Amino acid sequence: MDLSKRKALIEHIQSIGGLGMSAPAPVAPLHLFFDGNDDYGSIGCNLTDHPGPQGFYETLRSIHQRSDVVDVLVQIYEIEEDDVTMWPFSERVFIVTTADRETIAELLTRLQPTDIESEYPLPPHAEQPPEDCVVYAVWWD
Repeated sequence: MDLSKRKALIEHIQSIGGLGMSAPAPVAPLHLFFDGNDDYGSIGCNLTDHPGPQGFYETLRSIHQRSDVVDVLVQIYEIEEDDVTMWPFSERVFIVTTADRETIAELLTRLQPTDIESEYPLPPHAEQPPEDCVVYAVWWD
């Protein structure tokens, strides 16, 4: 685990309001969440066939590079600031796209999401999507 990159992620989260009971959970760009992350418990921790955080990153980065995808953001739910062995935790990723749900589901097969929702709003601090896009909230239980 790269502690300087973990610190940069936590500083980003704090710069947009941090985590709080009344505030929406913050989002981070893919590279901030995954670069330096080797903590299997940081995302998809209940998967029996876990691809690892770098497997998540490869799949999500390839989705992000598609011409029909505007952005992919990782929502942060928990930070154990005093335990430097733990990366911040996420259970949801947002994909902003013009692609249909079936295409997104197929692209995510390797990551085995629990659900893909289209009615889950982005937090207010995130850049809001263009009108022609759908925001899919991809969730792991």
